[in-house]
Amino acid sequence: MAKDGHMFVGQFNYTLDNKKRLVIPAKFRISLSDKPALEDYHLFATLKKVEYQNMVSQFLEIYPPEVWEKHLEWLKELAKKSQEAAWYLRKIASDTELCKVDPQWRILVPTRLITAAELKRDIMIIGGGDHIEIWDLARWNTVSPWLNNQIPQLEKYIYKP
Repeated sequence: MAKDGHMFVGQFNYTLDNKKRLVIPAKFRISLSDKPALEDYHLFATLKKVEYQNMVSQFLEIYPPEVWEKHLEWLKELAKKSQEAAWYLRKIASDTELCKVDPQWRILVPTRLITAAELKRDIMIIGGGDHIEIWDLARWNTVSPWLNNQIPQLEKYIYKP
């Protein structure tokens, strides 16, 4: 388990239901199972963008509160030292929504975020280590092969001798 108790790994093909709810995969619930009663539990959903092959893709990141709070505190410290970090914090905080977890481990994804991330009904849920990522399935099916081809270069960067 990660230091904060959260470890999200793997990928899962899912669909948003008609009410735009997302079911948290059972394997991800393990990292969240020691939480208080679900009626009081919320996750944070935020819009993210990445560039690849001269294109920009949007997706959602879902954070447990403890991880989001640490991330936000880190950004707030950076924002004290950098105008760029202050602008980033402003944007990321405004693109974030609090999502209540219901007793069936579903979260209602706000329409604003679904639209911004261009999510259709079919989605791919992937583990991001300490967070969960939600991708439109068609977009993920484009990004994933590209990412697989990038692994040798990324490993060289990450595992420098």
